[in-house]
Amino acid sequence: MNSRPNPGPFPQERETQSHLAHADSTSSSPLPPASRADGFLRWLENGWLYLDRLIQSAIPTELNPLGQLGAIANSSLIIAVLSGIALLIWYTPSVHHAYESLETIRQTSWMGQLVRSIHRYSSDGCLCFVLLHALRIVCQRRFTGPRRLAWITGLLLLALLWFIGWTGYWLVWDVRGQHAALGTVRFIDRLPLFAEPLSRAFLTDQSVPSLLFFLIFFVHMLAPLAMGVGIWMHLMRMNRAKILAGPVMVLWIVGSLVALSLVKPAFSASPALMTVKTLKFNIDGWYLWPFVLTDRLSGGLLWSVFLVTGTVVLTVPWWMAKRRIEPQWKAQVDLPRCMGCTLCAQDCPFNAITMVAREDGRKFIVQSAVNPDLCVSCGICTGSCDTQAINMPGLNSREVEKRLHVWIDAQKARGLEPFVAFCCAESSSAVFRADSDGNSAELPGYSVQTIPCVGWVSAVILERTLQRGAGGVLVVGCGEGDPVAREGMKWFEQRMLGRREPRFDPAKADPTRVRFVQFDRTRRAELLTVAREFQQKSTAPPDKRPRQRVQSIAAAIVLVASLSAVIFSVGTLPYRTPHSSQPELVVSFNHSGAIVNARKLTPEERAKRLPHMRAQVNVARERTPVRLRVQVDGQTVFDDSFQPKGLSKDGPSIAVTRLPIAAGQHSVHVELADTIDANAWTKQWSEKVSFESNRTRVILFDTKAGFTLH
Repeated sequence: MNSRPNPGPFPQERETQSHLAHADSTSSSPLPPASRADGFLRWLENGWLYLDRLIQSAIPTELNPLGQLGAIANSSLIIAVLSGIALLIWYTPSVHHAYESLETIRQTSWMGQLVRSIHRYSSDGCLCFVLLHALRIVCQRRFTGPRRLAWITGLLLLALLWFIGWTGYWLVWDVRGQHAALGTVRFIDRLPLFAEPLSRAFLTDQSVPSLLFFLIFFVHMLAPLAMGVGIWMHLMRMNRAKILAGPVMVLWIVGSLVALSLVKPAFSASPALMTVKTLKFNIDGWYLWPFVLTDRLSGGLLWSVFLVTGTVVLTVPWWMAKRRIEPQWKAQVDLPRCMGCTLCAQDCPFNAITMVAREDGRKFIVQSAVNPDLCVSCGICTGSCDTQAINMPGLNSREVEKRLHVWIDAQKARGLEPFVAFCCAESSSAVFRADSDGNSAELPGYSVQTIPCVGWVSAVILERTLQRGAGGVLVVGCGEGDPVAREGMKWFEQRMLGRREPRFDPAKADPTRVRFVQFDRTRRAELLTVAREFQQKSTAPPDKRPRQRVQSIAAAIVLVASLSAVIFSVGTLPYRTPHSSQPELVVSFNHSGAIVNARKLTPEERAKRLPHMRAQVNVARERTPVRLRVQVDGQTVFDDSFQPKGLSKDGPSIAVTRLPIAAGQHSVHVELADTIDANAWTKQWSEKVSFESNRTRVILFDTKAGFTLH
């Protein structure tokens, strides 16, 4: 028996004209559209709803992966981290031995190969489910207003996750890692961070810096710690956030990863050779798709694409917002009615309600306080309040109750049996149209009240509606996959079963006259059928027929196999580089030209200077440009000057020149002029060089070592 008191009328309550105050509260939606393209996004969301129905027709709702995409992504991330740590048993973090150590794993250790494959596919799966989670959030329009922080932190987490995977391919140091490194340095070289372009360090195998490789390894290992902080920020505004998938789902995830790793082990591509141009290879499309840009665009264009795209995506909550949610759609507390029970704060899914010290001097210790910046207008707090002390002014439960009572009395006076339908705005009833009294052509005999979530419906409004003479109350929730308001349907169902306060009291009204159903927007015909049957029988619907265990397992295996196929297929996409197979000659130097206008100072000039500055020679900072000329078989193929670096033009001249050469053996002559006389070739090199297709020959000049051929 429910022991809660009947709150009864409050003397402080102001009488309102219930028929006119909120005549539009029974329209097709209790809230105005919060985002632009609302209709189009709802249409896209219908695709998710159809998938939910298909999956849940064969397997239990709690095992539907589309209803817990974020939790599955987090679970996959944990598996990737643990398998990555285990992989260190076999892996050597060295640019000279990384590829060799992974090949040794493939040849000698089945356990090491299994761990490596699990690490690879769990990383791919994590990014796959993060992208699906983000796409579903967009279709559900859950990115404006109070959800802006979750959107921004989610995008930053997505970028960080991609970066972790990108650096992970560096550490394999195969041809994929080679292209990832070259794309990264092309991006970084546009920033004024280093005196010498990083791309120069990747011209030959010998010049690749071991310290940089170890730095990438260090970043790859520590970045998941930042992911943990980001996930906390992403979920900090959510109450009882589901961070990880349940034990059964985790077993399915691990099992699918092991099966995929055994059937299709993850191997390295060909080794990274800086002087070899690999034109075709497979890439992991989840993480390496930027090759399409980094292999084709300059550093400046890469930065432009990055900044423009990043700005557009991060600001989606602002430019996609149609309007700010008005204060009348934010929860507000009627303090004289608040008894400090804390139920609203407990039930709020988004931490928008806190309990604070009492302000009106009544005997209760605390009172509810709503932060409007966190309130998403789900109305769940209204259903949590037995005294109806917390409401959205635009959908006040007390006014709705009065209007329903007037309508019920009118229907009974006409000899009709009145029925009431509380319909979630995201359910199949979202397309219904009702007048100010709730009369709808789609549901004759019902007074239809559209609400943001069934969690808005309190036990007290159900009891009083039935006590007034309603033949039954139909409560229509949205789909079971991934509800927009998260816990509203869960709390409503538990209140009806007497498992959560405020409970429905069977002593005050017959619970069999309340029917709770869940129909998403794609199940309109089913809702109409149930509504008609409810009017005829006024009994609770029969229990669903239990699924056959074997059929559920078979369906789950098919679903897992389908998802694994998608992850594997995108993770092994064929890729062709834009490079030509024609051989190339690369000539590069880092060399300082002579100082401009160095001369002896006269005795008079020296006398004017301080004693410690009386040098014999006037040392100028500016240096001359260094001129490079390249001749092949006696013909000049390149002749240009390279200006010194630095604001004062006192730094070295740096050059990286790529010249296409026909295959075969050629006589190559390289000259440098580093004096004021640009025709005085002070450094020269000549040799016959063999050129092969898909290869580059590199001539480096160093001031100390001179010319070297690679």
